[in-house]
Amino acid sequence: MKNKKLNLIILFIAIGLVLYFSLKDDFSGVIKELSKVNILIFLFSILILLLSLLFKSLSLKTFINEYEKKYKIKNAYQLTLIGQLLNGITPFQSGGQPFQIYLLKKDGIRISDSTNAMIKDFIAFQTALILVGIFAFLINIKLNVFSKNQYLNSLIFLGFLINFIVMIILLLISSAKKTGLKLSNKFIDFLFRFKVMKKFGTTKENIKKSLNHFYKTSGELKDQKKIIIKSIIYNIIHLILLYTIPFIIFKSLGLNGITVLESIVSVAFVMLIGNFIPIPGATGGIEYSFLQFFGIFTTGAILTGGMLLWRFVTYFLAMIIGFVALVFRKRRIKK
Repeated sequence: MKNKKLNLIILFIAIGLVLYFSLKDDFSGVIKELSKVNILIFLFSILILLLSLLFKSLSLKTFINEYEKKYKIKNAYQLTLIGQLLNGITPFQSGGQPFQIYLLKKDGIRISDSTNAMIKDFIAFQTALILVGIFAFLINIKLNVFSKNQYLNSLIFLGFLINFIVMIILLLISSAKKTGLKLSNKFIDFLFRFKVMKKFGTTKENIKKSLNHFYKTSGELKDQKKIIIKSIIYNIIHLILLYTIPFIIFKSLGLNGITVLESIVSVAFVMLIGNFIPIPGATGGIEYSFLQFFGIFTTGAILTGGMLLWRFVTYFLAMIIGFVALVFRKRRIKK
């Protein structure tokens, strides 16, 4: 509970600072640009967000159906929306999956099965993230939307490298499962010898049990090529739709100087940098990165206004919708 309160305090402080630095130089100009927004086009960006989350939920449903054939898409969609809320208020988007596993248990799905489904979905998402990242790098050879800030460009490559390494490790686990499990168990024994992990409110047995599920899941992927490929495709569509939202938002502000491809490439780079920001929602760093990359196409009040609308749709609105989904979920449980 204390961690949740601290996360929220940090988040509100970060949001306040972002708004202050975004509006302090040209408050009236930004408000003027926002007042010009085309409501219909802006609403279309919200529709694209909801559609992108639908494809994310299709990926999750694919794996849940391995254990519960009757699990419906509407339930998976609701679960995905709730995940947006929990991910949005926790550092590194770490709060969504544990709570989703808890909710799946309420639906009668065993924790071991829901954990396996979540891990498989994570592997599929990670693979999709890398593939879209590779696509962005290749397209950028022609577009050249890298920021003039060399520090940010270095973070892009580092973010891509870390995500790529994570994906490779996950794939290697399936071919060296026994060795990996043995080494992991020894490492856990070492940590608990010095009572490091006890501070996190867990036990050695619980961690080892989760590891067994993880290795079991990774091994199963060898025999589930069609399922994993379908899930990767769902996640690629989810990311591409999500990355086109700035293009739509700038269109709603009357800007024609940016293409769909430029939007996808720029957001792909922004999100790679966002992986390094430990504040909930990567607040602060992700807005700064957005301004740096999209500053190539426009400047001033329209750039700031576009960034604020983008963050509202993809972050704040996503969390609000997730909260509504959680309320409806609790009502359904009570009934």
